Amino acid sequence: MPARPRTPLALAILNLLYERSLHPYEMQHLMRERGHDRVIKLKGSSLYSTIERLATAGLIVAEETRREGRRPERTVYALTEAGKDEVSAWLRELIARPAPDYPWFGSALAFLAAIPPEEAVSLLEQRAVLLDAEVVAEERMLTSVEQIGLPRLFAVETEFALAMRRAELDWVHQIVADIRDRHLAWPPEVIAMHTGQRTTAVSTQMEGADT
Repeated sequence: MPARPRTPLALAILNLLYERSLHPYEMQHLMRERGHDRVIKLKGSSLYSTIERLATAGLIVAEETRREGRRPERTVYALTEAGKDEVSAWLRELIARPAPDYPWFGSALAFLAAIPPEEAVSLLEQRAVLLDAEVVAEERMLTSVEQIGLPRLFAVETEFALAMRRAELDWVHQIVADIRDRHLAWPPEVIAMHTGQRTTAVSTQMEGADT
């Protein structure tokens, strides 16, 4: 049996088709309209390849092909019974069970020692500025949702994103303070390594200037 694609985009497609049959353009339009593209990486090529994989796995099926005016033909897809079972079980699993996300920031932090402490502070402060801007944007988004009267249920992913950004921003501010206060210190041998790298770089530049 073909492997069932389990990506955020596949989850979005299955949930949209749970509502009604759609062609890919309609799926993409609805995802953007509902703000799904803020939590799901949405590209046309990825959308079509995911649809193909879902169809191969028997979770969706091509229902009909439509032509509207002079536009190209568009294939309309529908959810199969297997697809309904899959999205129902998968969604419940994702909500109930924490799963590792392997974020890039966490991966970079694992190698923070490779950067001198003063530079680490500068980079983290840059991140804090960008995070603060994202917090403001998410807050404005939630305010807009309230103003247009959209039920809160359809903005919980934005609430979650805002909570994560606030938590990360608080953590970054704290880690910067800890580095400055030397509550988080680089071991002497690591500092020596960075100093040696800088000395070598400066010597190389001076030798090049002499020649």
